Amino acid sequence: MELEFRNPDYIRPLGSSTHILSHPSTSDTIELGIFQEHRIAFFYWLRWTRDSGRTASLVSFDWHQDLCFPCETEKKWLIELDQSDNGQVAFFAWAKLAPGNDGHILAAAYLNLIGNVYVLCRQGTFEQDWEDEELVDDMGNKHLIRKFKTPEALYECLNDSNETDIYFDIDLDFFTIQNSLNGVGETFTYMTKKRILDILCVTNKLMSWINKRMRGFTIATEPEHCGGLLKSNKLLGIISEHFFFPDLFTQNCDWKHKYHDK
Repeated sequence: MELEFRNPDYIRPLGSSTHILSHPSTSDTIELGIFQEHRIAFFYWLRWTRDSGRTASLVSFDWHQDLCFPCETEKKWLIELDQSDNGQVAFFAWAKLAPGNDGHILAAAYLNLIGNVYVLCRQGTFEQDWEDEELVDDMGNKHLIRKFKTPEALYECLNDSNETDIYFDIDLDFFTIQNSLNGVGETFTYMTKKRILDILCVTNKLMSWINKRMRGFTIATEPEHCGGLLKSNKLLGIISEHFFFPDLFTQNCDWKHKYHDK
């Protein structure tokens, strides 16, 4: 499909916002991408890997696993995607990735846009749902896929790994507990603010490990899966207040812990 853009040099998926930040641990910079539909993360992972020439593994916090393998038709679409064209990639993320927002991770892995996959999540009814899996991409590379029930288990695995570069990804519905839209309970309940901040504390072992290796940061707000727009915004506000100063998308916004270190 031929797409013509008013400004082809500056394209991002409709409804997404970006912010350039300093790296949380070094003097480099990284990009933060925020959007509603989780599959839009595919656009950012692709662009970051393409522009740097280096693949990073993925660490994702999500209620769901979002680990559907691409079918043969999807594999064909992925192979045919013009990765050099941001407009085509943005369109693909919106219109051709699974609208249930559960196929973007392994679609990215199939193109070797991300390396191994580590998901901290709640979804998983049976023990086999938590077993390690493997995806072989279009170039024959093997991608390990691992799922975790607790931050502590995720940290132990990451700390024993050889990972040096990661994309950090959060779906805000991770911070829900009962989630009626996801089939658990009749209403939405949420982690306490204290629990959220304990998990995201920049000095804990897990976040310290992530911050040292982060090469990009994506956040999916997914308001429907968070119990509504105001609930989703409240969760985003907790993250913004915890991580950043001044507020996200204001002038001179950066990591709060780096301001305190100045």
